[in-house]
Amino acid sequence: MKTNVSKRYSESFNERTAGGTSVTTERRAAAEKVPKFTANPFALGVSSGEPLPDGVVLWTRLAPEPLGPQGGMSPEDVTVKWEVARDSSFREIVKQGEKVAKREYAHSVHVEVEGLEPDSIYYYRFHAGYETSQIGRTKTLPLPSAKMDHLAFAFVSCQHFEEGYYTAYRRLAEESLDFVLHLGDAIYEYGPGTAAKNVRLHKGAETLTLEDYRTRHAQYLYDADYQRARALFPWIVTWDDHDVENNYAGFIPEKNQSPDRFILRRASAYQAYFEHMPLRQSSIPRGAEMSMYRRVTYGDLAEFNILDHAAIPRRPGQ
Repeated sequence: MKTNVSKRYSESFNERTAGGTSVTTERRAAAEKVPKFTANPFALGVSSGEPLPDGVVLWTRLAPEPLGPQGGMSPEDVTVKWEVARDSSFREIVKQGEKVAKREYAHSVHVEVEGLEPDSIYYYRFHAGYETSQIGRTKTLPLPSAKMDHLAFAFVSCQHFEEGYYTAYRRLAEESLDFVLHLGDAIYEYGPGTAAKNVRLHKGAETLTLEDYRTRHAQYLYDADYQRARALFPWIVTWDDHDVENNYAGFIPEKNQSPDRFILRRASAYQAYFEHMPLRQSSIPRGAEMSMYRRVTYGDLAEFNILDHAAIPRRPGQ
């Protein structure tokens, strides 16, 4: 009897131990799948844009080393979790989900949130691995039929990094705005030291390749004042010439470039622009083409037609 009891106890112990080992192995395997970062992967901040009465686009880009190759990211795609709440403490979460940050888009994330209330303020954040982003604030538009008697918005443009600090964005962040319009020149393509008076310098030479444009956008977004303004309001953006090259028009470059080489450059600039702006999937570039025109209606008070001056589907000679 003692032998049988001992045998049964031994078998039971082995089963429990094996089970425990299995659980431990599963946990270890799960932990190994959690992405690890060399630094804060949300170093470029968060942003929202393209507001509608029932939704908004949420944006971030994973880049623990924003000015390094590939932003300091490994080649793997990363699953990013997102949350939208009515309060900044996230006690009342109204929407949440997951989005894959893909390597082919510089690990940027564009979440199109739907089902929100019109003319309402919301807070949002992202999670990647064991890291959590800073909290952003956004606002939906009123219904087109809503009777509105006021609108507060700001418009910005031409933010040449070398020519001045972004204290204007610091002041903008102190305002109570419904949205921000960015009218273009989110970056300047020049190499370092080309401005008449330089208070700081661009990293790298003039932007020509996709990696060049990504680094330039990252350098601009790394500015704390710009980040703060991007996080507090929904942004409605369009571009201007310097987002690709000074004075370009369609497929015609400024100077000293072959048309074919410029088309490749424009494609790189458009992709990097999409990767760093809170735009909808409908604006994903297709080579050197990218659709940006759309209409924004603010109740019965105002209507904004966002132009698409650069997307001319013709090549030289056509």
